[in-house]
Amino acid sequence: MKTDLLAGPDFRVRVSAALFLGKTKPPDARFVLERALDDAHPAVRAAAAAALAQVGDDGAIGQLQKHLASESSGAVKSQLKASIDTLSGKSAPAAAVAATMGNARYIVQLGNMKNATNVRGDSLGGVMRSAARARAGTLKGALLVEAADTSLMKQAGDRKIPVLMLDGTITRLAQGSSNGNVMFQAQVEFAVRKVPQQTLQGTFSGAATTVDSAQVLSNQGRVAELQDRAVDGAVESAMRGADRGLAQAAGQK
Repeated sequence: MKTDLLAGPDFRVRVSAALFLGKTKPPDARFVLERALDDAHPAVRAAAAAALAQVGDDGAIGQLQKHLASESSGAVKSQLKASIDTLSGKSAPAAAVAATMGNARYIVQLGNMKNATNVRGDSLGGVMRSAARARAGTLKGALLVEAADTSLMKQAGDRKIPVLMLDGTITRLAQGSSNGNVMFQAQVEFAVRKVPQQTLQGTFSGAATTVDSAQVLSNQGRVAELQDRAVDGAVESAMRGADRGLAQAAGQK
C-alpha cells in the first residue's frame, strides 16, 4: 500500500492507498502520508490529510500547517484545517472542551457522505465530507463532533444537548460545454436525523457550477480540481442558511 500511495500510476489507486493507511495505522503511516501531501492530484492530498487525522499522531500537525499555507485547492484546504483541528483537539484541556460544549445549542455529527454518481467513487465522497465538515463547523449555535469522539457525545447526553446526524449525498456531477468552455455541475442533498431516535427531521440541497477552458480536459489534475470545486460549492450552497433549519430540527427556537 505504501508503494501504491507514493508511486501508483492512477490517482484513484493513491487515494485508496491513503485511506487504507489511515484505517490500518501501520507504524510508519504518518511519515508516508506526510509525503503524499505533496501529491500532484488534489484528491490524493485531501485523502492523505484525512488519513493523518485517522492515524491520530499530533506530530503531523506541523506538516499539515505547512501545506495549508501553500495549498491552492479549496477542498484540500478544508480537509487540512479539519485534520489540524482534529489532531489539536486530542490534547485540548478538559476545561476548554467543557466551555465549548457549554456554548453549544445543539450538536452536529457527520454521518455518511455518499457519492451516488459514477464519477471518482469514494474519493469524491471524501471531498464532500471535507466540505461538509468545514461548513458545518461554522453554523451558528452548532458544535461539530466527530462520530468517534465518545467523550464529547457523553457530555452532550449529560447536558441534554440535542444531537443531529447529517448524512450527505452527491446526487449529480455532470460535465457540459458552452462557447469553448467546459462546465462541471454538482448537486448535493443532506438529510437531517435526530439522534438517538434516528427520526428524519428534514432535507436540504444545493448546487454549483465551475467553468474553465475546454483545454483543461487534457489535464486530469485540473479536471479533478474543477470537480472538487463544484462539489465544494454545492455543499456551501446547501449549508447557506441551514443553521435556522437545523436549530428547529433540534427543537431550538
